[in-house]
Amino acid sequence: MKYAFPLIRHLDDIDRHRDAGLMHEAFKRGERHNGTIVYDYAYMDNQVFPPIGATQFAALARELRGLTFDAKNSALLSRPYQKFFNAGEREETLATNLPLADRHLVLEKLDGSMIHAFIRPDGALAFATRWGVSDIARQALAWYETQDGDGAGRAALRDLVAAGLTPIFEWTSPENIVVVRHAAPALTLTGLRERETGDHVAYAQLADHARRLRVPLVRAFDSIADWDSFSARAFAETEGEGYVVRFDDGHMLKVKNMLYARVHKFKAHLAQPKDAAEIIVSGALDDMLPHLSAAERSKIEAYRDCLRARLSATASRLAETIARAREEITTQDPRERQKLFWTLYAAPLGAALSGSAVDVWLERRDAFAAIDLLVLKNTSANARFQQIVAALDLPELAFGFDGDQ
Repeated sequence: MKYAFPLIRHLDDIDRHRDAGLMHEAFKRGERHNGTIVYDYAYMDNQVFPPIGATQFAALARELRGLTFDAKNSALLSRPYQKFFNAGEREETLATNLPLADRHLVLEKLDGSMIHAFIRPDGALAFATRWGVSDIARQALAWYETQDGDGAGRAALRDLVAAGLTPIFEWTSPENIVVVRHAAPALTLTGLRERETGDHVAYAQLADHARRLRVPLVRAFDSIADWDSFSARAFAETEGEGYVVRFDDGHMLKVKNMLYARVHKFKAHLAQPKDAAEIIVSGALDDMLPHLSAAERSKIEAYRDCLRARLSATASRLAETIARAREEITTQDPRERQKLFWTLYAAPLGAALSGSAVDVWLERRDAFAAIDLLVLKNTSANARFQQIVAALDLPELAFGFDGDQ
C-alpha cells in the first residue's frame, strides 16, 4: 500500500495523461467560475484506481480527488488527501499486507466533509470539498470567519498556503449529517500536505498549527499492537465512524465501525435490484465491501462492473449525440436551436433518455453524470426501476447473502 507520492506542479502534469488516453472515464475535469480547474472522480470500480505499478498513471490517479489548479497559469493551488482505502477493501489493505511494523498512529475518523483550503486566483481565501467550492465548503468558511473574529486564524491559514502547504480539515455540523449527528459545528484540522511533493506534515507538528488556526486537532491514539483485536473492537463499536491508520510517511487506511444494523441494512437493500443499483451508482458500495464474504463480494463486484459498463456505453452514446448536434445545428437563434435539437436529436433517443440529453445539451452536467442521475431518480420504486432497466437494457442483480458474517 506504500509508494512514492508523485511530484505535481502544473496542470499539464495531469492533462497530458488525459490527452494520451491514460485516464479512466470516471475522472472529471471541472472548470470553475472562480478561475480554477478541479480534478475529481465520479464513481468507483476496480479499474478507476489500479494497483500502484499497474499503469504509469496509477499513482497520479490517487491524487485526483479535489486536486485544484489555477485555470490561467496552470499552477497547482491545492492538494488534499490522496485516495486511500478501507482495511480489507483491496489486496493491498488486507491484514497480511499491512506494514504495521512501520511507525504509525491511529486517528479518529470524523463523520463529516473533508475541507481543503487554498488561495483563489483573485487572492481570496477559499474552502473547498472534493469537487470545488461547494455549498458545504462555503458554509464551513462562513462559520470559521465568525469564530475567527480578529482574523488571526485566517492569517495563519494564508501563511501555511504561502509556505506551499494544503491545510485539510473535517467539517462537522448539525446541518451536515452523513451518518453521525453532531450537536454543534466544528472545523477540525486533520492534516497538512506539501502541495508539490505530496508529503504530509508529521502529526507531532500539527498541534501548534491547530492552535494558530484556532481549531481543534483530530484525536490520535496509540499504534496498533495486534491487528485482529484492534479491528474486531473497531468494527464492533457503536459510536462515531471509526479510525484512520496513518503512517509517518503519510500513507493511510480506513477502519470504519460499520454497525451491525447498518451492515444488515445494506444487505437488505442489496436484495432489491433497485437498491443494489442505487448503492453502486451513488458510490456507497466501497464502504460495504469489507463486511461481505468472499462469495458475496465477488457477486456484487461482478454486477457493479457489468452495470458500470452498460451505463458508460449509454453515456458515450449520449455524448456522441450531443457532439453531433452541436456540429450539425448551425442556426444561432436560441429557440430554433432548441427546437431542432429536441426534434432531431433528443426525442429520437426515447422518453427515458431525452431529458438527460437536454441536460447535457444545456451544459447542466456531462453525459456520465446525467446517466447516473437518471438511474438514481428511478430507484425509489420497483416499477420505475423496471422501466429504466428496460429502457437502458440494464443488468439486474439476483443476490442472496451468506449466513452468519
